[in-house]
Amino acid sequence: MPKILSVIGRKGSGKSQALEEIIAFLSQKGHRVGVIKRLAKDDMEIDQPGKDTFRYRIRGAETVMLAGRKRLAVFSDLPREIPLETLLLSFKDFDLVFLEDYILEHVPALEIYRKESGEPPFSLSLKQVFAVCADVPVSHGPAHFSLREFPRLVALIEEKFLSRYTMPPSKEMACA
Repeated sequence: MPKILSVIGRKGSGKSQALEEIIAFLSQKGHRVGVIKRLAKDDMEIDQPGKDTFRYRIRGAETVMLAGRKRLAVFSDLPREIPLETLLLSFKDFDLVFLEDYILEHVPALEIYRKESGEPPFSLSLKQVFAVCADVPVSHGPAHFSLREFPRLVALIEEKFLSRYTMPPSKEMACA
């Protein structure tokens, strides 16, 4: 089973953007990376209205699978949320799976923080936060990085969770 890390932050903090950068660095280093992103709203439509898959679902198909030689998409209307443990079975051969917008006590978390949110960082109250990537210096608790220090952040992720890394030289934190 893969290692699991949550990526958390306030709305608009740049979680997805940061995750894109982190994934790119990890993938370039040969790691197999997956992501499970929690939908913000239960009624959010992810299929495209007018497409066959969408029309099959509105006609009553509970699940529609779109399968090709190199891509797979599954659209399901669920009677209840699928347990995370079940979702993770799809990633059994991966090195690392990021959970975006899942705050779970037993899963280490990376926080993306921007001062403009007007809210305090989650890391002030959540023990599972192992690092904060922020637009301002963060003086409390876990390791902290600027929003431009992705190579150093990835090295920390490799050291703590993947056991393959080379730590770049430390630099004074430069805020984004």
